Amino acid sequence: MLLQLSVIMPCYNEAGSISAAIEEVVVNVLALVPASELVVMDDGSTDDSAEIARQWSARDPRVRVVSQPNAGHGPALVNGIREAHGEWCLLLDSDRQVSLEGFGDTWALASEHEAVLGIRRPRFDPKHRLVLSAAVHWVLVNWAGVRVTDANVPYKLIRRRFLLDAVAAMPVRPRIPSILLTVYLSHLGVRIAEQPIQHRARTTGQSVLRPLKLARFCAASALELWHFRRSLP
Repeated sequence: MLLQLSVIMPCYNEAGSISAAIEEVVVNVLALVPASELVVMDDGSTDDSAEIARQWSARDPRVRVVSQPNAGHGPALVNGIREAHGEWCLLLDSDRQVSLEGFGDTWALASEHEAVLGIRRPRFDPKHRLVLSAAVHWVLVNWAGVRVTDANVPYKLIRRRFLLDAVAAMPVRPRIPSILLTVYLSHLGVRIAEQPIQHRARTTGQSVLRPLKLARFCAASALELWHFRRSLP
């Protein structure tokens, strides 16, 4: 059965936050959209994240847990899109850095747009990530012509049919699917609304990418972005 909305939440070793993250979705999103679901994509967690999520699923059938061998955030997000049953998909991280209290406004904007993208203001992330985001923004504006404020924001509400088409154009194991999605939507010329959202400092878990590893990741991601943009008709 086609649902109105699927919330897609990749998760890797977030045992300290996953229960509260699921509760926020249940209270602020699923309660607002009756025909909805939460898909928790467990990316081979080695802690209790998947078990905690399954406990939620046992209590609330709207919560589904799908596990995969560890492959990274990108493949987990893409596989979550494929697993979704909703006409719309809300892409959301499991670290609770994005507040969901404004989701009602997001859902209202969806009635006149094909996508609603958040803008983290102010943003509470390490300095190297803020510098990286500024560099990504410059590249997207000046090279790809993408004039979106926060291209990699982990809060995107998009019609699933656009997501499936975008995923079909991506590499099998994309490193930066959220950015590629923004590029795809901009290239397609779909109606995009941008909405300021409340961002929080991370209180549990750890960011997986450290500065040196992040530098290598960025080099590979730049090449991925270049190939993806050139592949679009």
